[in-house]
Amino acid sequence: MCLARSGSRPAFEALFRRYHGQIVAYVRGIVSDHGGADDIVQDVFISAYRKLLSSDREIAFRPWVYEIAKNACIDQLRRARRASEVSIHSERFTDRDEGRLAAAALSTHAEVSRRERLESLKMAFNELPPRQHDVLVMRELEGLSYDKIGSRVGLSRSAVESMLFRARKRLKTEFDDISTGERCARAQATLARGSSCRIGAREQRQLSCHLRDCAACRRDAAATRVISPSA
Repeated sequence: MCLARSGSRPAFEALFRRYHGQIVAYVRGIVSDHGGADDIVQDVFISAYRKLLSSDREIAFRPWVYEIAKNACIDQLRRARRASEVSIHSERFTDRDEGRLAAAALSTHAEVSRRERLESLKMAFNELPPRQHDVLVMRELEGLSYDKIGSRVGLSRSAVESMLFRARKRLKTEFDDISTGERCARAQATLARGSSCRIGAREQRQLSCHLRDCAACRRDAAATRVISPSA
């Protein structure tokens, strides 16, 4: 990415090839008009290229370009909704119309955010230790009582309560780390250092866990040959 920020078109084209398919799928999942979605994707990468050249702040490219795509989708959906509404310059435009526009914009943003949170939550859930994962599934998804969970896993009620507390705390920590893009940023920093001989065993384990769920970083790993993408 450093080369792309210095103005290298081939370097940016490599980023484009790496992330284009993901952004297309993401945008098409939000904007039903595939022709319009393709236009949005093109605008997203043009905008990303311009912003890379005009800023020197640290950027984790994947979460950053997804944020650009999300905002572009929101803008497109707002424009589409406005096109079907009464013109704001019309004498027929009322306070009720204004309220509908505001509500539409908020619901669009909420839906995009909901999808992102769900994906981050899935990844965070996979990071839990197996036993914490199991008791959280039994409690939150199956709706089992503490006593029933205890009988399944061979723990006392107080031990189940304690494990659930730790599981929820760990889940929140993992979710925050993933949803803010910090985990991808750390993974990309690790990958950027080069060959696996420069990465310690602990970092290798952390990177392997992240690559299990993050397709974009797996491709980065395969490109740099730091770690097998099947890890």
